[in-house]
Amino acid sequence: MLMFSEYPYVLALKECYLSSRCSSCFKKSSIKCSSCNRIVYCNEECRLNDSVCHEIECEMYRQGCEEDEYLILRMIIRVIIRLSIDGGQPKEDLCENVPETIVRRCWSDLLGHRDEIIHSERHFQQWIQTKKQFQRLFPDRFQRIDLLEIFGKLLINRFRVGIFENLFEGRIAVGWAIYLTTSIFNHSCQPDLLQCSFDIVMRLKFANDQQCFPTTNQQFNQLTVSYRHQNDFRLTDSLTYLSTRKQRRQFVNFFFFNCHCSFCNDDLRNRYLEALTNRTCQTCGDFLVLQKSYEKTDEFHLICLGRRKCLQTGFIIQTIKLSFIEQIDQYTIDICEQKLDELEQILHPKSILLLQQKEKIFFAYQKLIQSNHFNNQQSSTLIQRAIQIGQFLLQAYDLHIQDSSIYPKIFLTDLAQLYETIQQTNNATILYQKAFQLWTNDYKHFLDYRQFLQKLSIKQ
Repeated sequence: MLMFSEYPYVLALKECYLSSRCSSCFKKSSIKCSSCNRIVYCNEECRLNDSVCHEIECEMYRQGCEEDEYLILRMIIRVIIRLSIDGGQPKEDLCENVPETIVRRCWSDLLGHRDEIIHSERHFQQWIQTKKQFQRLFPDRFQRIDLLEIFGKLLINRFRVGIFENLFEGRIAVGWAIYLTTSIFNHSCQPDLLQCSFDIVMRLKFANDQQCFPTTNQQFNQLTVSYRHQNDFRLTDSLTYLSTRKQRRQFVNFFFFNCHCSFCNDDLRNRYLEALTNRTCQTCGDFLVLQKSYEKTDEFHLICLGRRKCLQTGFIIQTIKLSFIEQIDQYTIDICEQKLDELEQILHPKSILLLQQKEKIFFAYQKLIQSNHFNNQQSSTLIQRAIQIGQFLLQAYDLHIQDSSIYPKIFLTDLAQLYETIQQTNNATILYQKAFQLWTNDYKHFLDYRQFLQKLSIKQ
């Protein structure tokens, strides 16, 4: 496994973790800063490492500022301090296992997209909120600094920092960091590099184990990573594992960047796989796809994409009403199951849209089962239904994710635990073994696998 790593240029914890995790290394801690009584550190070394960056933060919290999320503001302050020390060019080499011939990036290399940000409602509102925080807490302090430029670079180039506490729960996203050299890599749904990070250090490995390390800067800069949630985060949104055209539009709106992987470049193939139905075109025999009507939210058009140069291309063959599952909870799961029945009547089993809807049902069942609000018979029914949907998802993931090198490890353990609950230990062990193999492929000896080894012995 060829892996290289990079230490963060700046990093900051989310507000909710400030009193429980070290602001220097993000590990659990409880030794409070004696001045602000808010930030905590592991030891004296961590406190000293963070002392310069924490100075203004410390002053801010000593003022007794009200509870709020200051993550972006604090990251901007930390960048300002770093720039005052090194001018954006770290004196130490933040990269490991990267040849010296590969040029390291500095702060000035990052793109801030300031022109795009002021025309993006989402980004602009966040900028206005951050600017108001600065004006309230530091009314006369940073007037000569281009805060918008720093804000844009942070917002667009930041990476989520996740910490492992339990491999069955995945990484916990506790903060954000800027990795200067890693930020050169563009996004791809089929990335060359996979994130294998388990602490504040960015660790990347090649998706292809046979890949050799690039010898030139041009080759290195052309490598890609995935900006989307990695498979070692627990799924909270069923649109996480597989991207859709809607997601890609949102992705462009946030990062101002189009993915150029083979899947995204082929929009015809993209639309076909995403919204494939079980209806066929009477002219060419190809499967029809769903096209959403922008006049009515619950109305869809059946069309032929003309992949076989069909004369029906561009014509609406049929208009149908269809209700997709948007929100789901324990009160609406029966209704969602009815909607799912509707979808199964028209969507092809290989449709990504059907897969995503079933993901929502699967994880809704999991939440219901974990709530312990049901008797044994009711719980057994819920578990059996969740397993039934889980088996569908397992086959769908094998079909759709086999080329991406990103597989939902957490899902495998979720399904295995359901099997274990009903004492189908053989099926559980098979899934635990598959998940264990995926974890070790990505992380080798870096993580604690004792929980997995205990699970793998359930057959005895």
